[in-house]
Amino acid sequence: MGRTQGFNWRALIGFELCWFSLVYFQQQAVLPVLAYLLYGLWQVDKAGRIAVLLILLAGIGIDTLLLRLNVIQFSGEALLPLWFVLLWAVFALAAVEFMAKVLSKPWLAAILGASGGPLSYWGGAALSGGALQFPLQLYSALVLIVVWALIAIALGQSRRWYVKAV
Repeated sequence: MGRTQGFNWRALIGFELCWFSLVYFQQQAVLPVLAYLLYGLWQVDKAGRIAVLLILLAGIGIDTLLLRLNVIQFSGEALLPLWFVLLWAVFALAAVEFMAKVLSKPWLAAILGASGGPLSYWGGAALSGGALQFPLQLYSALVLIVVWALIAIALGQSRRWYVKAV
């Protein structure tokens, strides 16, 4: 059921809607986003599902580390909130369904990751009503730029392990 040709518009639009819903509505968006996530997982093959799980676990680990290093923080939360973990899950699905294909060239992946990742965090913080914060603005920005450049390169390069040759 996975898509092998063309661009996966459902995945792009679905991810963007889930991202906005989770950032803006947080806990209230969990059930509809979870339903979308289950549908999306049904659309990918077994190797893709494993890749989604591995990206999700890596993302939770990375953001937990960023939380401990005071790069990010959540209002009134010592751990990553459920809505943010679910955000990583839909990001992992989107990475497998379409993002990793775009990130296949390491130099392009680094540029897109270093810009898109941090902008997503900053935009999310602006829409979250103070739920997502950056205790040390410049430090947070620099760390997010480096981390997301590396994440994007890893996503693009790891694609060969879960996509069948066409």
